[in-house]
Parts: sequence; structure tokens; C-alpha cells
Amino acid sequence: MPARADVAPRREPLPHRWHVLQMLRSMHAGHPFIHLWDLSCLTHLEGAPMAVHYFGFLERNGYIVPCAKEGPRAHFYTLSSDGVALYEAGERWWRSLRWPQKYFVIWHG
Repeated sequence: MPARADVAPRREPLPHRWHVLQMLRSMHAGHPFIHLWDLSCLTHLEGAPMAVHYFGFLERNGYIVPCAKEGPRAHFYTLSSDGVALYEAGERWWRSLRWPQKYFVIWHG
């Protein structure tokens, strides 16, 4: 049965909550997500070591949107309104955890 056009696609679960929160923090602080098309190893976000692994997740789910372009391949991304909402929810969630829970999340996702 085909999906109805008025039903939003279901979002994917967060792949690794700590890494995604680190990326959202960097982007919320004003660091752009830089993606060079065809060269995924050159995807970069200042301060977020796992950025290349989560770019597709963030883009597919509408958490980041293109904000600038430099040359034919360099695209800069920023948080969308959904991305800002995810960041704010992530910070509230992180503050609600006790330190043993935070330790577990950092190591296991």
C-alpha cells in the first residue's frame, strides 16, 4: 500500500545519542557542517569527531539544511527548526541523567 502524501515519514531512531548531541551542540554554537559531495571522508564539523558517520542520518531526517555553497562541491549546513528542537530536547534529556547514566551513554550510545 503506498504511503499517503499527507503523512510525514517516520523518523529514524538516534544512532548514538552522545555523538549526535555533540554534533548538535557544535552546530548550535555556530559551526557549519561542511560536506564535499562525492568525498564523504571530507565531511567536517568542528569539534565533532564522528560527524561523517551521522551526516546522512541528520540530512534524511530533516535536522540539517543547506545554508551556503562554495564552488561546485562544498555545501555548508546548519540546523533546521527540527534540528534546534532536537538539540533542545537532547540538552534537557542530558541534564536529567545522573553521572553513571551519562557514563553509560557516552560509551554505549
